[in-house]
Amino acid sequence: MSETTASTSNYLVTRKSFTVVKNVSLNGVKSLNAEKVTSTFEVTHKRHYITKQPYMVVGKKAVNEIVEPISFNLIEVTPAQLKKFRMSGIPSFVLKKNGKLYYTSIPKNLSFVSSPILGKHLCAIQKHECKHLSAASDELGGCAKVREGARRIERYPWITTGYETFNTQNDSFVVVNCSHYEQCPPPKKLPARKTEHDRLRLAQFMWDDVKSNADIAQHIEVNHRRNGFIY
Repeated sequence: MSETTASTSNYLVTRKSFTVVKNVSLNGVKSLNAEKVTSTFEVTHKRHYITKQPYMVVGKKAVNEIVEPISFNLIEVTPAQLKKFRMSGIPSFVLKKNGKLYYTSIPKNLSFVSSPILGKHLCAIQKHECKHLSAASDELGGCAKVREGARRIERYPWITTGYETFNTQNDSFVVVNCSHYEQCPPPKKLPARKTEHDRLRLAQFMWDDVKSNADIAQHIEVNHRRNGFIY
């Protein structure tokens, strides 16, 4: 982040620039591509009439945005080489595809959020969650990946396609193809009476004086008014 300022007797105008790396994509096993986006804003603070110190933001506007494509070359590595990269503390990306590992160093703040570079994450995609997504033993239907905190993708031969980032601000571990994957059965739909009963029991756990659904509604309304949700 960079910053410049300008001022008058009543206002302080600050120009700030922020740089993020996002919009990740893959070029096969050759490179990891992204965009470096530098955004500049002007922020106007009002000065206090006595102290003349800035104390309140009264305006903010975008001034400029520069988008620069960047590329990180992938190299094929062995598990032993990957272990050294992990221990080095360098922010890193590793792609696993067809049993092979491909590595590159990356910026520490590179975000993979909303970047389905290989496809959807099998383990926990909504309505397709894996039946084995628990830290139980294999014999009890769990998954070693979960037990070990979703790290070291090279340890799991049943994961055939996926990627991992490590030593970054927000580490990722995404599985796209897995021979252990088994979709959870759809949840059973509870009868309306059962749903109402469970709702009432939960409310009674939270509030001692609840005896009916009308009492629940009253509590919700009071809480909303208290927090400013009803105008």
